[in-house]
Amino acid sequence: MAAGFKGEISRFQAGVTKEISRLDAWYSNADGSVKDQAAYIVRGLCRRCCLPELILRCMQMSVSLVELIEVPERHEELIELVACPETGFIRLFSQQQLQEFLLFEREYSICAMELQEERSMSAHEQLWLMLLEVRFLFSLMEE
Repeated sequence: MAAGFKGEISRFQAGVTKEISRLDAWYSNADGSVKDQAAYIVRGLCRRCCLPELILRCMQMSVSLVELIEVPERHEELIELVACPETGFIRLFSQQQLQEFLLFEREYSICAMELQEERSMSAHEQLWLMLLEVRFLFSLMEE
């Protein structure tokens, strides 16, 4: 059912969406009459659909931030949360969502490495400039 809501069932046509305005689940008797509301089904379905999407949007924000030269403080915690066997979050992801998650992590890692390289290069350039200044001062002292 979650795959259907996520639009990931086989033979799914791109561009065809289902708008859900209300979602209820009910217990029924053997004769088919409605007995009680089965809220756990709705909660489970929301958990399988909403949590992975929320995590993916957080990953997307992390990538955007690191591209803007701002390393997010808790990115690693998000990765650990998904990978942690105790939370079971990884089981909520469909194959397609896991691929998207890994692509975001790959893009984040590349941007973070580029940022680190730029920062270390800046420090190297500053050191070089200081060395040139020292040489210049020594040359002035020798004159």
